[in-house]
Amino acid sequence: MKRLTQTDSFRIVSSKSSSASEIREATDELIEIILGLSDSATDDTTLFRIMNYTRFILQTLQKKSLCKFFYSLCFSELEQVLSIELE
Repeated sequence: MKRLTQTDSFRIVSSKSSSASEIREATDELIEIILGLSDSATDDTTLFRIMNYTRFILQTLQKKSLCKFFYSLCFSELEQVLSIELE
């Protein structure tokens, strides 16, 4: 279930020490991973749980974080992709 949150891309996005360019690149990579998971999933229940868990963690990070506006934009973009894929 924690598959997306254990990727290097997610670690970069959630790290306060990452630069804006690293976060942008990691966000793009995560979006590609999410879309790939969605396209190749054979078990909808597992896919739903992975994406829902990832969205929950992103929302938690966003609420806790007093970080730059750029972080919020990346979090929002990832949440949007997850929401669309969960529909």
